[in-house]
Amino acid sequence: MTNDNKLFESIINSGKEQAEKLIEEAEKKAESIISAANEEADKEADSIKKAAQEKAISLKNSALSSASLTTRNAHLQAKRSEINKTLDGIIEYLVSLDDKSYFDLIYKAAETVDEKSGTVLLNKKDKERLPSDFKDRMKKAGIDVQIGDEAVDITGGFILRCGEIEINCSLSALIEDRKNELEDFINQELFDKEN
Repeated sequence: MTNDNKLFESIINSGKEQAEKLIEEAEKKAESIISAANEEADKEADSIKKAAQEKAISLKNSALSSASLTTRNAHLQAKRSEINKTLDGIIEYLVSLDDKSYFDLIYKAAETVDEKSGTVLLNKKDKERLPSDFKDRMKKAGIDVQIGDEAVDITGGFILRCGEIEINCSLSALIEDRKNELEDFINQELFDKEN
């Protein structure tokens, strides 16, 4: 082999070694880049997974809270309905009392009125079953009354007309006046005993 061939072969061998080193370095860099990319992808996947889990927990908590609120509102609405039925039932019960008990209730209501005289307005049913001593009993209760000719549209009780002023002593007005107390009582009697 001539010197030129040896030199050429040496250059080629040196180039091959250089190329192998470059390829080896490139492969190491590629492995390093791929490894770093895989680590970054794993971190990103973990971050996405964690965010998704947090969102799922948040959605679950929100759904549970919403369901709890819906249940609570339905329960309160059912309670409100029962309380209203009970209040209506009280009026029905009072209206259906026997005449003596019913009018004793009217006289008790009359004792609470500040006015001392006026015209009593009653519904048609009460006018028809009016006791003969009604005026005397109302006077004992503190009101000197005349009985109005017209029947008023109330469930029970009376309206006291004093000139231009009308005092509503209908059963529904009396119940409405004490509604908060009655609701508390009904709530306690109907629902507190459940617990």
